[in-house]
Amino acid sequence: MYEPEISIASYGTEALPKPHTVYNISVRLPLRSSSIKKRYSDFDELHKALVSSVGAPPPMPLPPKSYLKSTVSNTEFAEERRQNLEEYLHAIQNGGDSRWRDSPPWRQFLNLPSSTSSYESSSASITSHLNSISGHTLTDPVLWLDAHREMKTLLQDARSEISRRDQAMAVADQLDASAAAKKVLVKASGLLDNLEKGLASQNKVVGRSVLGDGEIRRRKDLLAAGLKERDTLEALANSLSSNKLQGSNKHMPDVTVTKEALAVAAGNMRGRSAGRILGAPVPETDRTRQLDNSGVLQLQQEIMKSQNEDLEALLKTVVRQKQVGVEIGRELDEQNQLLDSLGVDVERYRIYTLS
Repeated sequence: MYEPEISIASYGTEALPKPHTVYNISVRLPLRSSSIKKRYSDFDELHKALVSSVGAPPPMPLPPKSYLKSTVSNTEFAEERRQNLEEYLHAIQNGGDSRWRDSPPWRQFLNLPSSTSSYESSSASITSHLNSISGHTLTDPVLWLDAHREMKTLLQDARSEISRRDQAMAVADQLDASAAAKKVLVKASGLLDNLEKGLASQNKVVGRSVLGDGEIRRRKDLLAAGLKERDTLEALANSLSSNKLQGSNKHMPDVTVTKEALAVAAGNMRGRSAGRILGAPVPETDRTRQLDNSGVLQLQQEIMKSQNEDLEALLKTVVRQKQVGVEIGRELDEQNQLLDSLGVDVERYRIYTLS
């Protein structure tokens, strides 16, 4: 059994739409940690939602609102408010009665997975739950976030398989990685369809959904980013695999079977003397006709040596290009993560300014 570690490490002041105090809540889980900014009004809405959901007030009352002192101008009062809010969260998290911390408003407030009372098996239970609702609408807001995290994991797995395919030298390994990437993308596409339907349903259900307009817009942006990344990975899986397989055969020599070669081979099969055959169906040439067998062998060795040198030079060029491509891909991934993080922060800031 594992309970998340919750603390309010600090607080700060934001200027828009008017100066107000935000409290930085730290949530630490076994596999990830997050930091959430909340205003006092958010705590007040949480308290009301908990009372409405459970039918009873939490074990500790919410620190009362003060009309005489301001946390913006009074640092001592702001620190006191921070400590009281942290004690309020700890009373719910560490209390013997789990009704409040197991309720949807609590999980949504802290952006927790759908089940935190047994986090050690949460990954398996979430996957099982997502599989059981395949083809159904994700109407639960918290389960929607779980499905989105699962979808992001699948897309990362698909990208890893594509990278493994591009680095593989054997055709069998390339085909295996390509098939694995496409299989993962099929699962991700199914989750994306359910996410899209679930978001539309959450936006329509009145009185049941607790999502605000800002959160709906944020989830639409997350969904659009997931669809775009899925399309990009599908294009890579479908196009680059065939191009690479075709490119691996580009430098193989073409063998042309001529009537002359067929005649020489047929005559040799009937026991007729057709002269020296260097290797059916390749006939004697003007260059080899003047050479004896040792000369022909030496010429063949020189040609093979020249071809090997050309192949080594080509291999070095391909390796350099692959390294450049991998570095570009890694840089693009980092930039995309930074843009996603910036988008989430901007959306949160916009929501705070409207609240």
